[in-house]
Amino acid sequence: MTTSAPLSWLRPVPGSPGDSPHRAPGNTPDNPAGNTPGSTPDPLLIVVGGVPGAGKSTLLARIADDVPGSVVLDPDRYRRGFARRLPSWVPYAAYRWAVHTLHAAVTLLYLLRGPRSGAPLLVHDTATRERRRESLGLLARSRGWDPVLVAVDVSLDDALDGQLDRGRVVRPEEFVRHWERWTAQRSALADLDGGPRGPWSGVYLMARCDAFRPVRELARRRLPAGDPRR
Repeated sequence: MTTSAPLSWLRPVPGSPGDSPHRAPGNTPDNPAGNTPGSTPDPLLIVVGGVPGAGKSTLLARIADDVPGSVVLDPDRYRRGFARRLPSWVPYAAYRWAVHTLHAAVTLLYLLRGPRSGAPLLVHDTATRERRRESLGLLARSRGWDPVLVAVDVSLDDALDGQLDRGRVVRPEEFVRHWERWTAQRSALADLDGGPRGPWSGVYLMARCDAFRPVRELARRRLPAGDPRR
């Protein structure tokens, strides 16, 4: 794989990826807040984070197909909508700002209005900006959601290849910032072993190849009681 010069000096994060999902007894993806049997937990918010190219949109698309009762917010949906309406010669870079602004606005709207149906809400976010990530969790909890963070763990090469595979490559200087923030935060996330952190009921570091099944089961089990899709 060939990378541009600004990326050539980046180094993989030690221990990343490929380990089994980190979990703590009594506070697992099936029971992120450690709720006691018989209690009624708040509707679930799952923020799927990871650097560009980690596979967040792919994971969310699979969840949307497999758990139709869930609500999935992903900027890729808006990107496709813009692409259908604009001339084919208009590059994504020209309207990327509009896609992400719209995604941020819709996400904020869903969080502020609070749970309506009890269905789990899954949100795409890089989650590499710590203040933004924690603010997202605090806002969600204040509005009645049970927030859980799933960080999709990939190697540097896999993240860069993932961008090439999807046909949308982040500007090198922007990716460097994402990767440096991820490098600085990954060890702290891994040390949580699935436990709570700040506003989050559970923080999980999952290798991309391992993430689908536990996230799918979590979303299924937190569908409203009586929903046949549980």
